[in-house]
Amino acid sequence: MEILDIVHPYLQFVIGGNMILTLKSRKRVNFEDCDPLGHLNNVSYIRYFINEREDQLVENNILDLQDHARKTGNSWVVLSHNIKYVRPVHLGEKVEIWSRLLTYERSANLVEFLMFSPETRQLKSVMHSQFVYFSIHQKKMVEIKGRMKILLEQSCLYPHKSIKDFHVEDRIPHIKEELA
Repeated sequence: MEILDIVHPYLQFVIGGNMILTLKSRKRVNFEDCDPLGHLNNVSYIRYFINEREDQLVENNILDLQDHARKTGNSWVVLSHNIKYVRPVHLGEKVEIWSRLLTYERSANLVEFLMFSPETRQLKSVMHSQFVYFSIHQKKMVEIKGRMKILLEQSCLYPHKSIKDFHVEDRIPHIKEELA
């Protein structure tokens, strides 16, 4: 059985007939990831988000990006990040990181990342990352097809919206309400 055939029951939320995947994990902020003031370094936010997303996908038996690239010759490549720092994250602090697919198009998708305090539910940061589906052999973007398209259809929060419709600033009030 391929990993794309499995969806963990813990991740299923049904809204309007679509399965929504909000992947969740917790992490402690490490010394080497902080600046001299003891705050999480700006670049570390991006590394935490991207690494957690990859781990969340594998640990929940949804998708192994490395295995997918080997088998299909296609991979997801970062096109852009848009990050908003809401509150500082401190050395040793435990944070919860959520990631979820907002929407996708012919050869791209938009993933939303949240970082917040699990104790206070206080939002720390939000990042939107746009990824393109890329053929390693052809060295160009390719259309999302087959099992990958099915996975995106099943796990997309807003399947009929364009990537251009989303702005981090507009999402922050909705996210704060969700965390309350």
